[in-house]
Amino acid sequence: KALGCNAFVEPDMMIRGFQKGDTLLICSDGLTNMVNQEDIFNMVTNNFETAPKELVDLANQNGGIDNITVITIKNL
Repeated sequence: KALGCNAFVEPDMMIRGFQKGDTLLICSDGLTNMVNQEDIFNMVTNNFETAPKELVDLANQNGGIDNITVITIKNL
């Protein structure tokens, strides 16, 4: 969703269980439009701590036509 276009923005939400060992990825479409889902999954699974920087770098290498935001959270 774009902020600043309308006075009110309705966020997309979903409720899921977040169990021990799970990793949550929060990202903008600047990532998902430039990097395929399998590459995202593999990078996050391989190392969730370095994945955000690596994914932003990869999205930029693939053209980086939009802003790119990536956050990973792991339930230890």
